[in-house]
Amino acid sequence: MKPQIKAIYLSVKDMGRAVKFYEDIFKVKISSFDKRMSVFAFDNISFLLFDPSIDGDKTSIGNNVVPDIEVEDATKMLDNTKAKGCKVVMPLEKVGKYLIFQIEDPEGNVIEFYQTKP
Repeated sequence: MKPQIKAIYLSVKDMGRAVKFYEDIFKVKISSFDKRMSVFAFDNISFLLFDPSIDGDKTSIGNNVVPDIEVEDATKMLDNTKAKGCKVVMPLEKVGKYLIFQIEDPEGNVIEFYQTKP
């Protein structure tokens, strides 16, 4: 079997704040909430939020990985994230057949959103 990525997680400091942010951005409710690890289950991948302090870990918070999330309308998502006070770290730009931008979430993680343009 070929390796497959089935989950990705971000380290967070404030689980409640992070869950609320991603519920608002994804427009879905959390699938499983826990103070240590919370899960958003999508069709092909699970997006997890992990609070390393629960295990006594000293994991770096913020920009440990850059999730790349496809959206239907990049401009609308950019407006939505800006309205939530997110810092834009890469403005909306056309790269090949994609519209791409990056924001910093409330936990300090960089998240990229993209839209495929025909």
